[in-house]
Amino acid sequence: MRRRKYLAVALILSGAMAFSAGCGNTKKGTENTAKQDSAGEDSDESTKEQGDAENAYDDVLNFKAEDYVKLGDYKNLKVQYPVPEVLEEDVEYAIQELQEENKEYREITDRPSKEGDSVNIDYTGVMDGEEFEGGSDTDYELVLGSGDFLEDFENSLIGKNKGETVTFPLTFPEEYFDSEAEGKQAEFTVTINKISEVIVPEYTDEFVAEVTDYKTIEEYEEYIRGDLIATAQEESASASGEDALAMAVENAEVDGYPQELYDFYYDETVSGYQFYASMMGMEYEEFLEQMGEGAVEDAAIAQVNEYLVAQAIADKEGLAVTEEGYQEEAQALLEEYEYDTVEELEADYGKTSIITQIVRSRVVKFLYENADVEEVSQDEYYGEDEELEEESDDGESEDAEESDDGESEDAEESGDGESEDAEESGDGELELELDGEE
Repeated sequence: MRRRKYLAVALILSGAMAFSAGCGNTKKGTENTAKQDSAGEDSDESTKEQGDAENAYDDVLNFKAEDYVKLGDYKNLKVQYPVPEVLEEDVEYAIQELQEENKEYREITDRPSKEGDSVNIDYTGVMDGEEFEGGSDTDYELVLGSGDFLEDFENSLIGKNKGETVTFPLTFPEEYFDSEAEGKQAEFTVTINKISEVIVPEYTDEFVAEVTDYKTIEEYEEYIRGDLIATAQEESASASGEDALAMAVENAEVDGYPQELYDFYYDETVSGYQFYASMMGMEYEEFLEQMGEGAVEDAAIAQVNEYLVAQAIADKEGLAVTEEGYQEEAQALLEEYEYDTVEELEADYGKTSIITQIVRSRVVKFLYENADVEEVSQDEYYGEDEELEEESDDGESEDAEESDDGESEDAEESGDGESEDAEESGDGELELELDGEE
């Protein structure tokens, strides 16, 4: 199922979601075009609702959006709505998740380990004669063949017995998420504490009745489809609302910004970019070079402008966050993000981030509900992404054709063996691509 996810990661990486190219440097506050905050001057004229809303905000959000924003059209905007669809692979994935959640482990003592077994291990990695960060752990549960560790690491533990200690060399790939380990050789010593057979329950009526509120496979799959379509509808509405917000920003005039708000989004952007860099195995400075000069500033400004417009709409349409409203929505987030208290949630994400996302969520919903919506297919809505993929594929094809002349003879000599191997691996590669689309 092709769909975009907005709010699921917004609280985590709100500062990193607006990539934009431009010019500037990598230091915040180099040019302050912000107006002086006048919220305090007019506080006596504020309504009780506005006062309650301001009390919910910390200093970063203590401003009046109308001082910086002149709204343009934001109602009856023409947007497309990608009609949700649920594919059978989505249903199958949900079923597999249910089976995975209810799998059992049975300890094995009468045979060596094999692929598919779960092994409890202690391991120590040494590189250049010294233990290295992230290369050691104890009581780690690893399913052999899962791909959680490098293939050579997992394969080295197949055929081993409980209590056995093995030592083996391991060469990290040239392209590895940890750039310091790329292409280097390490030596690992691993002790197998326990071997367990992983028992995945059979998908039957009896299994469904035991672990769910449904009696049969048919009933459970009907529930899955209903749940998936409801989620897809929410995501499609969110996508349309986000498009409407982008239009509202384009239609508005923004003059200046509160410096505190810019600083907030600057820091959020830096944190987000640092996270992305680490995920890609890159140094932050290297990541910035690829993003282009002034990427942080441009992203921060883009988010400042968007939020100012969103807040202006919220103020005008009575969508401002009161303290009571904040507590209610924060409580809902506790369940979604599995926190026990609002304080714990705020400690991880910050009250400002939570409030800005609540405001955005309310405004996005409002804009969708007040838009001129045209229903289109998933392919039509996301066609641009698919066209880009096709262009990329065409480029790769051209490159491949250019290299064919030089490599065709070698390919022919390799014979049918390699062709069969390619066919066998095709399904796996295709599956990965589909997973990436979902």
